[in-house]
Amino acid sequence: MQLLSVFCVLVFFASSAVAKMATDFDPNLEFSQFKTFAFIGGVEHLVRLQLNPNQLNDRIHRAVTRELTAKGLREVSPEENPDLVVRYWANSQKDSDVATNANWGVYGPYFGYHWGFVYYSMETYTSHQGTLSIELIDTKSRELAWRMFVSVKLIHSDPDKIWKTADSNIKNAFKSYPPSPKDIEAKKQQWAKEDAAKKPSQP
Repeated sequence: MQLLSVFCVLVFFASSAVAKMATDFDPNLEFSQFKTFAFIGGVEHLVRLQLNPNQLNDRIHRAVTRELTAKGLREVSPEENPDLVVRYWANSQKDSDVATNANWGVYGPYFGYHWGFVYYSMETYTSHQGTLSIELIDTKSRELAWRMFVSVKLIHSDPDKIWKTADSNIKNAFKSYPPSPKDIEAKKQQWAKEDAAKKPSQP
């Protein structure tokens, strides 16, 4: 699974000019409580990819570790009861629909309701599209804490150029971790509107 998901991402980041990136998070969490993290690998749904999976998996791991340790977190093994687990998922397909028919393990796919609306608006109808998401999951609640999402139109498959763009997107995304007080307040208001819209109207 990890081998396949890794080389998937390399192709995804073929052109930064057409990349679409977003981050999302749970505004009700106190992010300062998270001190440790563990990397648990990935989930993937791939189409016609021919790159080195081991190399990409290592690169994703190193990139995430670099960003989180810079924020003051410490990496531990999954058996050491980390505060967060890091999971990525990668998808490559001939249209822009996000595939969810995979084995997500003990942590859910986190699609729908609050988690997902941001990504629907990012869909583009291209001949071949790639996506990468890196997720930080609260191990106590097993709920999603933070996520970055990138959608890229596939143009070429030079591994070095692709990874350079991928790494740049990861760096930019983690600039918003942890979310700022302003972003947290805006997200709370957004979620409140979604909650209100979901409630049945009174007779």
